[in-house]
Amino acid sequence: MGTLSFKEIIGQEKATVFLRQVIANDKIASAYLFAGIQGIGKTTTAMAFALLLNCADPVDGDGCGKCPSCKKIIDGNHPDLMVIEPDQEKKVIGINQIREINRHLAFSPVLGQYRITIIDPAERMTPEAANAFLKPLEEPALGNVFILNVKDQGELLQTIVSRCQKVPFKPLPTEKIVQWLTRERTMDREEAKILARLSEGSLGKALRMAEGDLLADRAGWVHMLDRAINGAPDVLLDTAQKFSDLGKKAGPSKELKDDRMALMLGIWKSWFRDMVLIKLGGAIDLMVNTDLVSHLRNASLVYTVDGLMRSLAVIARAEHDLMDNKNSLILIERALFGLKGAAHL
Repeated sequence: MGTLSFKEIIGQEKATVFLRQVIANDKIASAYLFAGIQGIGKTTTAMAFALLLNCADPVDGDGCGKCPSCKKIIDGNHPDLMVIEPDQEKKVIGINQIREINRHLAFSPVLGQYRITIIDPAERMTPEAANAFLKPLEEPALGNVFILNVKDQGELLQTIVSRCQKVPFKPLPTEKIVQWLTRERTMDREEAKILARLSEGSLGKALRMAEGDLLADRAGWVHMLDRAINGAPDVLLDTAQKFSDLGKKAGPSKELKDDRMALMLGIWKSWFRDMVLIKLGGAIDLMVNTDLVSHLRNASLVYTVDGLMRSLAVIARAEHDLMDNKNSLILIERALFGLKGAAHL
């Protein structure tokens, strides 16, 4: 897993300073809610917090990385650290996983002063699991700390949210992502700027796009999108099938397939946002796809601003359907028909 430290976390100074202070002042709450988009450091911060909480000899506000507790966390086998993640097949956190947490709460921490339980992402708890989780939150056992990672706290029960100390995580500034990509991945600066803008402030997303050669894929996806919107219904249906097959390139895992589909929908979203800017006379440097401005101008000719705004709503619906595990072919067909319907062909 490597060394885990607050110093390695990019762009979340407010959150890391706060967490260091609660430990330094011995004002540790029983539950924390880390809220923000994926890929901006919530999980790394949770692990750094867990490291420091049980470290025998902290160094400059970070876990030492050398004591028995730190070594076990770094190696991924600490008896007082539980990471609860969704079931790979159902993509939810079920009640049996929460019951396992409750079973551990009956015992004192084995090695450290605290037992830390990270639920990531917490909004994936089923209603039954969320209700079962209320009891340990309402009656926290001594020496237990919960960390709930969540993209949108509005997707959690308000009774859970109200019992947690909120720690907001902000999308990273574009320039910080550009600097990281050019430094750590020796990427061309202009290419890094496009990926940083496409990432919407998520370094994790920017990395996935860089490793998957997304800029090459983007050209093909935009061409297919134009073909579906401007073509006959049978062309649209054929294109929808090709889009729904995109995940096959990612491998057999449904999670990887959905991730690739989410990246493609993100490209669509950036494309229509850029067309809105063109229609409104916005500056080119405010756009995401700055290297494809000529193509954007041509594509925007079949839309009004109102049509483009309705298109963005169509894409938002598709993103939500993907998160809800809906059939990819159906959601892509519906999205393409919606985008075609918003155009004034």
